[in-house]
Amino acid sequence: MFSQTVFWHSLLGALLLPPVLNLLPIVAGGMLIRRWQHVGRLLLAFGVALTYLLSIPQTAVWLAQGVERYPPIRPADLSAVDAIVVLGGGKRAGPEFGGNAPSGDTLARLRYAAYLARHSGKPVLATGGAPLGGEPEGAVMARALRDDYGIRARWVEDKSDTTLDNARLSAAMLKADGATRVALVSQGWHLARAVPFFQRQGLQVLPAPTGFIRYEGPAFRRYLPSGKAMEECYALLREYIGLLYYRMRPGA
Repeated sequence: MFSQTVFWHSLLGALLLPPVLNLLPIVAGGMLIRRWQHVGRLLLAFGVALTYLLSIPQTAVWLAQGVERYPPIRPADLSAVDAIVVLGGGKRAGPEFGGNAPSGDTLARLRYAAYLARHSGKPVLATGGAPLGGEPEGAVMARALRDDYGIRARWVEDKSDTTLDNARLSAAMLKADGATRVALVSQGWHLARAVPFFQRQGLQVLPAPTGFIRYEGPAFRRYLPSGKAMEECYALLREYIGLLYYRMRPGA
């Protein structure tokens, strides 16, 4: 069933994030340039500059520095945890697989969770609901872990709509089995928001980041626009908005 909370979050994000974020000053500038030429030109220039900045790798790297707060871990670091929790990050239609498949972000998280599980022997909890309807992400994740990596999830949480829900519902499942110390797997930029949610549920959390924003090659390539950089800037700005939103809701 479609989540109203996710609907309003998506609507707010659409208004505050690219492409609307950088299109608004361009549209406003085009409307004002005949009557207020100077203001119109400034808005047009600002919109074009913002579009460029939000499409280059260097901006993604700058934005990532503020949210990628946790360093990589080693499988040996998991000796003190009871379980590995991997957060869902979306699903996609996978007709080539005969059903739904993990999105790119989810797949990166699953791969790392499987790597940690194989090297540590710790059980895995997959968490993700169906905020947009259809098959829950948790079920898609558990299937991918089993079929692609040979890892069977001990717990599957499939009722959550948000990261906050992930924490609440996963903590209840874990505590029922006496597990209170977890390694939390997600993109590095996502853990800045996710880790406190799980800690507030009374869990001891070892952040296990993956999918760091990194670029190789000559430095000048960081200033060339790319679709990948635009996608990363969008995700990073969304995280900043999410952090601000939950900071304004301290009881969440």
